[in-house]
Amino acid sequence: MSYRSEIDGLRAVAVLSVIFYHAKFLAFDQSWFQGGYIGVDVFLVISGYLITRIILAELFEQKTFSFRKFYDRRMRRILPILLVVMLVSFPFAWLYLIPSEFIEYSKSIIATLFFSSNFFFYFSTTEYGTQSALLKPFLHTWSLGVEEQFYILFPLLVLLAHKFFRKHLLSFLIVLFLFSLQFSESMGLRDADFNFYSPVSRFWELLVGSLLAYVELKHGIIYNRVSSALLPALGIFMVIWSSVYFGSTTRHPGYQTLVPVVGTALIIAFSSQRDCVGRILGSKPLVAVGAISYSAYLWHFPIFAFSRIRDSAPDNLDKAGWIAITLALSIVSYRLIEQPFRNKLLVPARLAVITLISGSLLLLALQFSALATHGFEERVPKILRGQENISGQWYKEVILDSKCTKSGRSFCTSEISPDARWINFVGDSHMGVLVPNLKERLSDQYNVKNLVGLQCWPTLHVNQFNEQGGKLKYCSASYQRSRIDELRETKNSIVIISGRLPLYLHEEGFDNTEGGIELFGKHGSRFFPNLQPTSSGATVQQEVQHTLYEILEQGHQVILVYPIPEVGWNISTRLWTERANNLQKKLGYVDQNTVSTSYRAYLDRTRSSFSVLDGVVHKNLHRVYPHTLFCNTQIEGRCATHGDDALYYVDDNHLSLVGASMVNDLILRKIKEIEQP
Repeated sequence: MSYRSEIDGLRAVAVLSVIFYHAKFLAFDQSWFQGGYIGVDVFLVISGYLITRIILAELFEQKTFSFRKFYDRRMRRILPILLVVMLVSFPFAWLYLIPSEFIEYSKSIIATLFFSSNFFFYFSTTEYGTQSALLKPFLHTWSLGVEEQFYILFPLLVLLAHKFFRKHLLSFLIVLFLFSLQFSESMGLRDADFNFYSPVSRFWELLVGSLLAYVELKHGIIYNRVSSALLPALGIFMVIWSSVYFGSTTRHPGYQTLVPVVGTALIIAFSSQRDCVGRILGSKPLVAVGAISYSAYLWHFPIFAFSRIRDSAPDNLDKAGWIAITLALSIVSYRLIEQPFRNKLLVPARLAVITLISGSLLLLALQFSALATHGFEERVPKILRGQENISGQWYKEVILDSKCTKSGRSFCTSEISPDARWINFVGDSHMGVLVPNLKERLSDQYNVKNLVGLQCWPTLHVNQFNEQGGKLKYCSASYQRSRIDELRETKNSIVIISGRLPLYLHEEGFDNTEGGIELFGKHGSRFFPNLQPTSSGATVQQEVQHTLYEILEQGHQVILVYPIPEVGWNISTRLWTERANNLQKKLGYVDQNTVSTSYRAYLDRTRSSFSVLDGVVHKNLHRVYPHTLFCNTQIEGRCATHGDDALYYVDDNHLSLVGASMVNDLILRKIKEIEQP
């Protein structure tokens, strides 16, 4: 096909949208380009169009298709610069990542090399767009996984369709498109994270480009003076509008994603150098950026991620510097790596294969070395070792207990004797991190039952939805009712309740003056839960109190754990990057204020939570205050995050095993008071 400069310009629009989205520039108290992630969707349409033209042109003209040539081109296009970016990132990972983060980094690179990083990031429970996601250097390779899976499946499907029902090839593509589109819309309501990363949910975007390619090859490029003047302008408006007005609440991908996708299709189908949009997109600056767009896409995310890890409170000038470095490296790598590898005379097939295999093996050797040494843990002080992924740790040990799942029960139980008293654990992940240590210390005296649900404080008559409008399994009104009803089976039990109530009650966050953003402040990226009470006129606060009273009226002794102090940044990473940023300082000499949080800010942030919990008065209610352990103890006016030998947190808001054990000491003291009044 002849070169179309406007497609390179469209690539520039796509990559700049993604880069500005990930940069998170702040102006007038908000982040702009909230929908810049649609740049990936633009890329997918372009890829589907170009790849399908290559495949179908060969089939239509030569009646055959060479898989070897096709994958040789894909290999030369994708792998050389990808391997270079990964290799260059390794020293920065060594410098800035703590062992648990290094392990995830290594696993993500291995997954990327095997074309499956989209599945890796889904199963590692990465919520794209959140603050924590921005610290994962190769999260952006999920889109490469989708494209590579398309490159593997699509040529084979087209070849079979062309061989057995050639006359219906267009119908075949349309059916695939409709199936994938409907799947993405339906899955968006059921599991938004899987929908985002799933290739089935994304293939329809590539297939829009495929349909364009088929129509062009069969009927020629469409040109009409009126349509070519109007439709490209409409298309670029749809793309830019989506990049500005889409956001975290947009159900994506799905029907709404048709806006940027159709906009991209209109530009490809009707734009040329004869119309205004085509001339703008074909201008030298945009074409130049489009030419380096693949390099820029690969470089920008690790640069941004390591920069954020190094400096938890970057300003707009810092972010502009990141972009400048990205573009500079992209120009160099385009000239020295991308262009030479695409030239078969400069890099023959044999040399290309040997080089790419050698680079891949070197990367794999480095990553497996990291896994074998637990993230090269010997390079960090003992206090920073063994910080497990908290969600995986407690979820595996508590929620997915094998004895529980094999028995077919809805909730996990451990019964030592019919005569033993029951202890019930109720709450969200903040309760979940307390459970393993509590269970270990109580299981020889008590029957225990785990009623922990992800992301939700126990509240009846309230449904909780994700940002895209899908109902959360563990926070639906029906689930909440089921776990409160479950308590009726254990008469006169002890019920321990803990959770992240400030988030649940939408309490405003605050900016950490020492650096970084604590909790979900005005400029933060955490999302408040989307809560909808089912009782007319009721508030969430009232339903929280109503639920506590219902549990109390069942006759249980209730131990209410008040909110823990939250840090705002991953404490392990903070300590380690302080060492990396101040190479002359030893870890023990880091200013405590940089790794602690404000006691006053904690009190301000939890004021509503204290008010709601203090408003519940009952003879069977017992209160535990975790902040008395951490705040105004080691440091006046501050809440400590670690002691001399151990961290109290594993991330920015979940307690470590040490921190949990400290809170559990208070809980066990209350249990003793209940048993011996």
